[in-house]
Amino acid sequence: MKGDVLILDVTAMSGQHVCVAGIDLKTRQQVRLASPQPTRTTIRTLGDLAPGDVLSVEWKAERPVTRPHVEDCRWDRNAARKTGQMQFEEIISLLDRLAFDSIEEAFGPPWFEGYSGNHAWHPAQGQRPLATVRTKSVNIKEDADDRIRVDLEDASGRRWCSIPLQDLQTKLHRVSCADCQTNYVANVRRAFEGSALVRVGLTRPYVHPDQPVACWLQVTNVFARPRRHFQTLAP
Repeated sequence: MKGDVLILDVTAMSGQHVCVAGIDLKTRQQVRLASPQPTRTTIRTLGDLAPGDVLSVEWKAERPVTRPHVEDCRWDRNAARKTGQMQFEEIISLLDRLAFDSIEEAFGPPWFEGYSGNHAWHPAQGQRPLATVRTKSVNIKEDADDRIRVDLEDASGRRWCSIPLQDLQTKLHRVSCADCQTNYVANVRRAFEGSALVRVGLTRPYVHPDQPVACWLQVTNVFARPRRHFQTLAP
């Protein structure tokens, strides 16, 4: 299938790998460009692909499906082209129609709470790996290892704590942007705190010391306001 995919998530993974996901603007299907696996080099060669960009791409759903990652797709890297960018207000209008009022509505009840306070779900189960969730509040903090974590209250009133923020642009700015050398947490707070539509996802099954293999909750993007500081990849 060839379509225009609105990119919503450009997410850091292990090493140089990147998770790129969005919504096909014609079918409204969620699409994750899984095979071949995008890398940071791929993102650069596609014109510093970022959330809000529209990518013309040929894609086909992976078979067989491995739950909860039912949105994995094969895609033609050589034919993919960035064709434009959607305005923030248009993105919000589209996502609000597709959003869930709670993380539990999107992914089902969590399996267990980890030591940090973040939650995990059973691997090989579930209806989806990515979702947009309406929230009442989003708060940014640093953990003991200086990693950005998100505390949020979803629209149902449930609070979720210590969720890692995995947006690639935000992560790269910490090491590459001069201002972020001293003002990183403040910059992240200005960009993402408040009432927002939040993109959340479940990781691939992860082996964690002294805890079961599980798919962990992560924040892949926050649509609180138009991006300014984290608009592009840092040099």
